[in-house]
Amino acid sequence: MANLEHKQAVLKLIFEGELTGDGKMKTKSKSYRNVQGAATADQLETVALTISGFSNSVYIGTEKIETSNLS
Repeated sequence: MANLEHKQAVLKLIFEGELTGDGKMKTKSKSYRNVQGAATADQLETVALTISGFSNSVYIGTEKIETSNLS
């Protein structure tokens, strides 16, 4: 039977960037490593909103990127 073993999780906050020459909005992001794999969505949202409050850029959203080993 195969098992998934948590290896790493990254929290990626996404912010509005500048406009391109053709008027499209660029985004910029900031990643935070060493996120616990067992962190709940509510906990991650609280952290993301707190951290985004320190930025001058408009906060768009958050992604959790997980890496696991399959054995």
